[in-house]
Parts: sequence; structure tokens; C-alpha cells
Amino acid sequence: MQRLVDLAIQKDIAWLEKDLRALSKYDALYSFLGDSAELRKTSLEHLKRYVLPRQPLSVLTRACFDAVVAEARLRLPGLVPQFMDRLGPILQVRQQVQQRIGAPPAISRSRTLSSLGQLGAPSVVRAPNPLAGELAGLVPARFLERIEYERLPHLLRYLKALLIRSERAALNPAKDQERVGQIAPYKAEFAKLQAKTSASPESQRQIETFRWMFEEFKVSLFAQELGTAMPVSAKRLDQQLEIIQQTS
Repeated sequence: MQRLVDLAIQKDIAWLEKDLRALSKYDALYSFLGDSAELRKTSLEHLKRYVLPRQPLSVLTRACFDAVVAEARLRLPGLVPQFMDRLGPILQVRQQVQQRIGAPPAISRSRTLSSLGQLGAPSVVRAPNPLAGELAGLVPARFLERIEYERLPHLLRYLKALLIRSERAALNPAKDQERVGQIAPYKAEFAKLQAKTSASPESQRQIETFRWMFEEFKVSLFAQELGTAMPVSAKRLDQQLEIIQQTS
């Protein structure tokens, strides 16, 4: 059904793709994740998932199909500017977090040696900041393939929470570690759920729900002032894990 609607509005989609050329303004911000061609391609597919129908038609009639096509077209006007308004801040805050936590520095052998004492010296590699994994989980390469359009504003909030967390961890490491202990069991559970390859569609949906509940839980612990999109607690996470077990 998505393919049929895609064909019906292909001229509109062509204009959408043309408008996405404006994404070149974010090439530098996206360069840590991929190139400009990848950004445009994943952005187009991301927006098509939003525009095209997600469910099959309840009744296979011309009238129902025309209604779905009309609904898809209604989503298109102004979509690219709105998308860019959401994407830009995400990439900017991602960069701020990256700069805050830092990339693992290393002494490269290709650098000019300042003294004979450096000859044969091993490269020095500093352990990566633990938050680097959190950042990569939120905004991995080709992240637009893994997140829905409606979720983008929440993703920005999660990144802001991570930035606040990194700042506060530097000021009060003990308090940060106390909160890390609170999220550790759920982080481990989510890792196990991600490793599953035979989950049913319903189970996958519940796992996705757990993922975002877990992100909201982290906001509530590390950056409470940003607010959460839903009531969340350790008890609610436990309940969601029980639901996942029942649907597996």
C-alpha cells in the first residue's frame, strides 16, 4: 500500500527530494556521522515513512485509496522547513555533547617527534568517556532510519539531558555515579532485548516503548528540569519489562 501511494504522489515526492537539497547547510554538523548524500537519502526515506500510510486499508476500494492519498498530500506542505527546524538543533546539541565529553585523544606516530626519547614509545590512548556510548545510542550513524518523525523533538530533549548530565557529572561525580547505579539494571535489560533476533512484531513494539521509557527515566534522574513526556519510574519500567516477557 505504501508503494502504491508513493507512486500516486511521486511528483510531490520529487519536489520533496528537491527541497531537501537545502540540507547542505548541515553537512558540517553531520560530517561526524556520514556524508551529505547519506544525509539527504536518509532524510527522504525518514519523511516518506511519515507521509505514507503505516497501516493497510481497512477496505480495498477506490474511495478509501483516494482518501489515503489525499491524507498523504496534506502532510507535505511545509514539511521540509519543519523537518530542518527539528533536525538542526539535534545536530547542534549532538556536537555540543561530543565536544563536552571529548573524543579519545591519541598520540599518533605520524606526528613529528619532538625528542629521540619518543622513538619506539607506545601510543597513548585515553579511555573513552562513558557517555560516548550514550551519545552513540541516541544519534548513531544513519539515525534517521531508526527514529520516527514525531520522535525528533523528544530526541532533542534527550540530547539536552545528556549535555546537562555531562556537566553535572564533572561537578559532582559521586552523585552522578549514584544515579548511574539506578539506571544500570535497565541498561543491561535493554542490551539483552536489543540482542534478541526472534521477537514477535508485538514484542518489538513493546521493546521500542521500553526504549523511550528508559530515555525518559534518564531525563527524570539527570535533568529533571527538562520534564518528561510521560509519567516514568523504576516501577513502570519493571511493569513494561513484564509486558515484553508476556509478548515474547
